[in-house]
Amino acid sequence: MTSPIPTVRLVTKNAQVPLCEWDSQLFLNPKGIWRLRGVAGSGVSTLLMDTVAHQLRQGRSPDEILVIAASKEAASRLREGIIHRVIGLDYSAAATMVRSIHSLAFALVRSSCEEQLRLITGAEQDAVIRELLAGHADSGASMWPQEVREAVNLLGFARGIRDFLLRATERGLSPEALEQLGKKYNRDMWYSAGAFMREYEQVISLRGQNSLSAAELVTKALEKPIEDQGWKMVLIDDAQHLDPQSARLITELLAFAEFGVIAGDSHQLIHRFRGASAEFLDTYPVDHTVELTSSWRTPISEVEIFPTAAAESTFVADTVRRAHLLNEVPWSQIAVVVRSTSQIGQVRRHLLSAGVPVHVDPTAIVLSEQRIVANLLIAARALTQRITNAELEELITGPIGGADPVTMRRLFRSFRQVELRRVLADPDADSSSYGRRAIDLMRLLVLPGQDELQRTEFLLDAATILTPIETEVLERIRAVFSAGEQALHQQASVEEILWELWNATGLDQHLLAMSLRGGAIGSQADRDLDSVMALFDAAGDWVERYPQAKIASFVTHIEEQILPTGVRDRRLATPDAVHIMTAHATTGLQWHTVIVTGVQEGTWPALGETGTLFAQEELVDLIDADIDPDLPISRSSDRLNDERNLFYVATTRATKQLVITAVDAPDADEVLEVSRFITELSTMKEHPEASSEAEPLTLFDVSTTVQAPTEDNALGYQRLLSIPAMVAELRRALIDPAATTRQREQAARQLARLAQAKIPGAHPDQWWGSGGVSDMSNRVVMALSPSKIDSGLHCPLRAALSSVVNENEEKSVHRLKGTLVHAFAEALGNGVDTEEAEAMVSAAYRRLLQEPSWKIESTMEEFQQLLVKLKAWIEAAAGGFDLVGTEVKVNVDVLPAVAESDRQGLDKLIIRGRIDRLDKVKDSDSYRIVDFKTGTPKTKEQAQEDAQLMSYQLALRNGQIHNAKVLSNTDISGGLAIDSAQLVYPASGSQKIAIRDQASKDKEQLSEFARLLPSLLIQLRSPQIIARLNNTCSHCPLTTLCPVHEDGKVVIS
Repeated sequence: MTSPIPTVRLVTKNAQVPLCEWDSQLFLNPKGIWRLRGVAGSGVSTLLMDTVAHQLRQGRSPDEILVIAASKEAASRLREGIIHRVIGLDYSAAATMVRSIHSLAFALVRSSCEEQLRLITGAEQDAVIRELLAGHADSGASMWPQEVREAVNLLGFARGIRDFLLRATERGLSPEALEQLGKKYNRDMWYSAGAFMREYEQVISLRGQNSLSAAELVTKALEKPIEDQGWKMVLIDDAQHLDPQSARLITELLAFAEFGVIAGDSHQLIHRFRGASAEFLDTYPVDHTVELTSSWRTPISEVEIFPTAAAESTFVADTVRRAHLLNEVPWSQIAVVVRSTSQIGQVRRHLLSAGVPVHVDPTAIVLSEQRIVANLLIAARALTQRITNAELEELITGPIGGADPVTMRRLFRSFRQVELRRVLADPDADSSSYGRRAIDLMRLLVLPGQDELQRTEFLLDAATILTPIETEVLERIRAVFSAGEQALHQQASVEEILWELWNATGLDQHLLAMSLRGGAIGSQADRDLDSVMALFDAAGDWVERYPQAKIASFVTHIEEQILPTGVRDRRLATPDAVHIMTAHATTGLQWHTVIVTGVQEGTWPALGETGTLFAQEELVDLIDADIDPDLPISRSSDRLNDERNLFYVATTRATKQLVITAVDAPDADEVLEVSRFITELSTMKEHPEASSEAEPLTLFDVSTTVQAPTEDNALGYQRLLSIPAMVAELRRALIDPAATTRQREQAARQLARLAQAKIPGAHPDQWWGSGGVSDMSNRVVMALSPSKIDSGLHCPLRAALSSVVNENEEKSVHRLKGTLVHAFAEALGNGVDTEEAEAMVSAAYRRLLQEPSWKIESTMEEFQQLLVKLKAWIEAAAGGFDLVGTEVKVNVDVLPAVAESDRQGLDKLIIRGRIDRLDKVKDSDSYRIVDFKTGTPKTKEQAQEDAQLMSYQLALRNGQIHNAKVLSNTDISGGLAIDSAQLVYPASGSQKIAIRDQASKDKEQLSEFARLLPSLLIQLRSPQIIARLNNTCSHCPLTTLCPVHEDGKVVIS
């Protein structure tokens, strides 16, 4: 799995940014405390960077300057901007000038604390909280109020308590303070949260690591008086994102500063849900105030409304491609912005399918959800623990094995073939060595800790059957486990074991080559490499903290983290790919072209309340504004204003082009309505006076277009600018009966040009159906099964193809339920203990269920009642009958029952199947046929004409019983007499089992039925199969390719 690595050429980038001279006293005479406010794109951050660069060029020591950002990403951008402005300037500093607020707190705490500190990530903190809550749930959760104890182990509860504790910590509340507030205001959840907070702190302390969350760092820094650190210039960017504790810390530092700037924009307050407040920006006492009111971003802006989500996705991909291909905008200067992280995956898939390279922030990924990481974790866990069959299949088809599902099925089929040969060669051998399942053989061949002798013997037998591709898959997986086993036996560290596993995959060079090639495939390779780097960063940190830890504990540690891991971003350059991010993540960024997509009512604004279980907002209002928590307050207006601010931020990131898209589908199955914010944009364009300072929505003119199909454009929107889309449109025009002759000729001419250029899909030889029928020879159909006769008389197409069509999961479970019922009936007929048989089939059925947990017990109760009714019927049916057998094999030539004129040249007409139960009437030579069904009972009239029962009657009339099998009759005197045939429905809703009888058919009736079978057999053998409209079409899985249905006509025409 290697690819040639392209030639790499390093080039220098002109990173110098010209220093702007500002006509402002803030820039020219930096003294006193300043408040700097400005609209998005007005240059607030630029003024701060220019001011710092100007002071450095004037000779001020960098050790006297402190620039504070709200996040590490913002700090990185400010740091880079300042450096680019002073390229060529000779200066040195003891520490970095630019810090995030939490980096600053960490530095202050570390300077006054002798203990080693560690910043715990949000994902790690969440995992610890869930682990503690799981312990509470196991012990009865007595510390929590009675009404919430059953919810303690739920994911939402863990998220709620974590957010609540973060807000409390940001406001300096201790466990004791929370408990006191809970008692004072009769808030049981606050009191319990205080006790939980104490337990959490104790557990973290017992781990032997002084681990603090970001919010705890700031509180820790404020525990001691802040001393003068020598910072004479203190500049704060995006101050609206600071929480109250952070504001307190900065207030302490400003007291020592000669020059301070508090910069931000309260209209960009979008992190209130994280505890942010604009109070510090708006109310801190200052000497001077500067307002920047004009934005330098003046994009061409448009709103596009679509009838379907698919049309919207296609338009987004097309807009991105046109910006890059026609307007020569670099991929990295294009961004697609969504409201929430749940929308990122869908947008990413659509862009990748359109050939667009994409980039998602690697620090915002859930590490264990990345497929390449998940495969490495499975491999690491398999070294010491048993993995499931599903996990083993994932290794085969994932990045490590590299097989597709078809190759895996062929591999398993080869295993079964080898095993069958071994069984046939030695039928008396120990069953533990032969007759094993394919997945168990895969375990034997690749997983560690298996019997080496059996593995070697099987591989020798398989050498002549396995193809080179199948052998390569086995060798690749086995090489990974061999490397891991060797490292484990050498007592290597967690990091070293992971390295051996990764190195053995051989994926490093392959992904490197793909990454260097760029494009959509390169962006996916970048994502995989970022994930692996993040995994090794986490492993390195883990080994530092726990040098003696085992690999299993590390795997559990990573798999327990279900929040973004917040790993280090090691990129030295921005990838040349389209950025996909949430609106919250766009703060402080800008791009040439920005597409804000999915602006739907209900999604944007998202007005759902957060923290209601713990009354989080009531606590925040109590601490911040001294509002009694029992005082009813409507926060809908505040939430709506926060969402409006978020939309404002998202729509002010573009410098040249802004596109906003939404879907208006009031009549769709899932009603989609355009967001009110889009309506407000149009209103503000028409009525500028409607704008208010409290509701900033836009700083630009917007044109709105509703995309809908027209006579000239059936798509309703501009076609995706890509080669596959162009080929598809030309092919569509070529076969469109409504197209004019000239249109079809032009389509054919352009397709010919594309085919000459070797464009995939343009040449007719590559079109499905254009080559005619692949094979006109008859198919091999040796016999008719009674069930196939039943479906074939309705529709030969369904009889021929239903066995190879994947039914949906629900039908599959119902079919397996029927199999278990038949197995239970067979077991009772063979004398198996009733309780044992019932326990076995019940356990198997429970494993198959895909029901929600609340429904499983009632479903199992229904199934067990079914078994009880079936058992009672079998016991009652014994009276008057002797059991011949269960699952009785039938193999009878019924051609003698067909008149010579109707045989259509056949020399045999075999009915082959199994009778669920065959009874012989006592003191008689007649037989009763029983067929168990788990579906809806047929009517009595339908049962009389049931083709499956009539097939069995026909077989018995022309057969004889030999060794509990019904075989062709060699006695010319005649076959077996029929007493009756029955359809038995143990799953019917009534208390009694529903039974549908079919009377014994006479010779003339069976001959009339047999007359239909030769033509059916010929139809099933023919390469051209008849499709027939009938009353079973409503639940047929083949309608999407059936020519008698509209959906199928699209496929085959």
